Order: sequence, then C-alpha cells, then structure tokens
Amino acid sequence: MTVSTRELTRTFGSFKAVDSINLEFEPGRIHAIVGENGAGKSTFLKLLFGLLTPTKGSVVVDGEPVEFRSSLDAIRSGLGMVQQHFTLVETLSAIDNIMLGAETVSSLGVLRRAEAVSRLEALLPSASLRVPWDVPVAQLTVGQRQRVEILKLLFRESRVLFLDEPTAVLAPQEIAELFEVLKALRSQGRTIVLITHKMNEVLDYCDTYAVFRHGRLVARGEVAGASASSIVEAMIGRPLPQRTLLRREPRSEKVLEASGLSEPSSSARGRLQAVSLKVHAGEIVGVAGVEGSGQSSFVEAIMGLRPISGSLQVLGSGVESVSQVRSLGVGLVPEDRHHQALWMDETCRLNYVVGLEDEFIRGGLIDFDAVRAKSSEWSREFDVRASSLEVPVSALSGGNQQKLIFAREVSGQKPRLLICHQPTRGVDLAAIDLIYSRLEVLRNEGLGILVLSSELDELMDICDRLYVFFDGKVSAEFTRDQFDRMKIGAAMTGQVTHG
Repeated sequence: MTVSTRELTRTFGSFKAVDSINLEFEPGRIHAIVGENGAGKSTFLKLLFGLLTPTKGSVVVDGEPVEFRSSLDAIRSGLGMVQQHFTLVETLSAIDNIMLGAETVSSLGVLRRAEAVSRLEALLPSASLRVPWDVPVAQLTVGQRQRVEILKLLFRESRVLFLDEPTAVLAPQEIAELFEVLKALRSQGRTIVLITHKMNEVLDYCDTYAVFRHGRLVARGEVAGASASSIVEAMIGRPLPQRTLLRREPRSEKVLEASGLSEPSSSARGRLQAVSLKVHAGEIVGVAGVEGSGQSSFVEAIMGLRPISGSLQVLGSGVESVSQVRSLGVGLVPEDRHHQALWMDETCRLNYVVGLEDEFIRGGLIDFDAVRAKSSEWSREFDVRASSLEVPVSALSGGNQQKLIFAREVSGQKPRLLICHQPTRGVDLAAIDLIYSRLEVLRNEGLGILVLSSELDELMDICDRLYVFFDGKVSAEFTRDQFDRMKIGAAMTGQVTHG
C-alpha cells in the first residue's frame, strides 16, 4: 500500500506546523522522517493517521485522495500508528490489549482469546514478535510492550505502520530486536514510516529518509550513499560542531554515596539489592541497564520517595524527604517529564518556577515580572523554542519540554548534585549536543552528576565512570579507560560481572 501527500499543510493560528509537504511512501520499504524537535514530524504523522485534519492539501492512499474524519477511518483504510507514549491498559493482559476495540467474541459475548491468539500466530512475520499473551502488560518489559503495540496493528490488518520515536524507551538489544521485526514486516510488503533522532538507525536500517525543518520538507533521498553529516546538516541548517572540552580530575568530596542499599523483600522485578555506588564532585557517573533493572527505584530512594535499608548519604546528609533533599541542592531531570516534571496545562513561564516558587515571592505574592525576566533568560540560555512562553507547556515539542526542565533544574535550582534520568529521550541531535555540552561544563565546574540512561552510546560518550544495573543489583563497574560496548552490554543482560 502506497501512501503519499499533496501540499499537505496544517496551521495553528498563524503558525504553520506542516507546510506544503509532498512526499510518497512506497510499500516494502522502511522510511525515516528526521528533523529537530518542533520541525513538524509528529504533526505530519497525525495528519496521515487522521488524528488531525489538514488545513490544506490531502492524504492519498494507493492513488486515491482520502479524507479521514478520525483515526478509525485511517484504521479501516489499512493504516496503523504506534505513538511515542504507549497507549496500553497495564492491568489487562497482552492479548486483551491487542483485542481492545476489535474484540473477537462468541454469540454469547464471551471473548475468544484462543482464537485471537491463533490468528496472531498466523500473522507473525517473525517469532521475535511473540509476547506472553496472558501476562498483564504491567509485568512485561518495555520491549515487549512495544511489540504489543505493533501486534495491535497487525491484528487490525494494517498494511501501513507509522511509528513515532519507536526506540526512545528501548535498550540497545531491544532496539536491534525491534528492527529485526520491522525488517520482517518490510519483507511482507508492508509500508513502514518511522520518526527517529538517531542517525545510526537511519543509516543501518532504513531505505529512505526525509528531513523536516520548520515544518517544511528540506531534503529527502535514498539512505544508500547518504552520510550522517549531510543529513544532520540538512536537519539543523549547519554542521554539528565537535565537542572538545577537556576533562578534569574529580574532587575527593562525595556528593552521593550508597552502601548496601536494598528494598524490603518483595517479588517486584528490579527491586534494589545491596546497591553500592558513589559520585564525587566534578565527575559524571553513569548507570546503564535495561529498563526495569532498578534505576527508577534508585532515583526514588535518593529523592526520599522509597523506603530502603542500608546507608545513603546525599551531599553529606541522610535522606528524609523530597523537600529536604531538594533543599540540600539536588536537581532532578526525571524519567517521565509529563508526569514527574511538568504541569502540562500551565504556561511555560509557570513551569520554569515549579519547585522554585519561594525565590519569586515578594510580600506573600508571586513577582510575575521576576518570573517573566528569569524564564525568558533561561529560554535563551537553553534554546527553548516556543511561540510564546505564555502558551501551555503541552504545546511544546518533547525536546523543548526537556530543555525547559534542564534550564529550571540547572539555572534555577543551581544544584550541587544533578540527577538525569533518560536525559535525551525523544530529543533531537542539536538539543542533545547542547545538553551534553552543558553537562560537561557543569562537571568541570565541580558539579557531581548522575546520569541513568538506556542509551549505552550516550553513557560511553559523556561519563567518567559507569555502573551497570541488572535485576536490582550492580553487576559491573567500569572506569572510562575500561569502556567496552560488548562487555557493558553483557553486564546489562546479566551475562558477566566486572569490577
């Protein structure tokens, strides 16, 4: 099935999010859409899938213009979409999530789960797409949840698959498994269109690329023969500069020290078990591991949100509560920005001062002039792009939301210890470069930084030391001169330990 667009345009007021796009996606190929945050990529996919209606232009399926009034119309036409944030009911089983909205029932209204499983088994292009059908989604790994989302599309007989940042939450081995699945789907003649910020995914797995900038299509072509540098330059309008900041020796002061940190006994996957770890002032320490290996529990323990046993010292003090930890000088860029860091319905300006309100209160009232001045200053400093800081933060792209959080936690909080959990998830290359550069400057100024990420290349690029978590335990520790992708990857899956 071929999908194309003719002068496809979408405006929001006077702002053109998608501007006169002419593009065609052929079957039996994997097509990449790349561009900076806010370039119009996600809006474009939503137009293709009927989640938004075009202001001008049209979507064309197999040569015929279509007018989708909703995503249901798109599904009926053979299109399917996996959005950036999973849309699963965690208390339901995998098969119930897959059937939801397209249930197979008996004449008495009883769900025919076995029949649905048999149908799915016949549709599988690869055994690696199979999941535990009867297990609640809450108990599945992130990679398995991603596969459930894809299986939902196959169950609905989608011939065209749109995927928005499908690898943003996956560990390296899960990314490789996902692309093996996509290659198998491609061999069935399906049309696959994905948004990604990762050049290695474009060059290693995709057949074509299309570059969006400021809502317009600025470059496209075959991946064969293309270079990462040419695609990046088309994305941001200039070559990406090389970082050359020199590393300095860390100080002796420990800003974080955990010893024998454990959670009360439970059967939960990834519960902390005798975790020992330390971060000095003036160093970036990484934590690698597949998602669900205890990273989230560890961050919650540091912030006083999770009961633990063992010893935990943050900036020389024990941990009592979130407010006490914050008052010590701890900045946090959390894993889930929508639920843990942002007030989505409020303005960008107010989100800049969440947690910093006391600094802007004059005579019992918020000094909005001071808020406006500081939020504008921090936006310039971190290149946060918004049509206005008075719009809801939900109107910003994911990357700009992330830069806003960094600006607040670094420039507003002025921390002595900065914790970054998945710091560049869903962030474009230019923003990643800005974040990395700022982290390195802060490290060299004496800040202690803990980075937890499923992006192994990210950790190997910026960290001075690296711990690996597996099933709630530290399975390995590496200094920078010991970094080896294969050895670290093996420790992430519990195959080896290294100390």
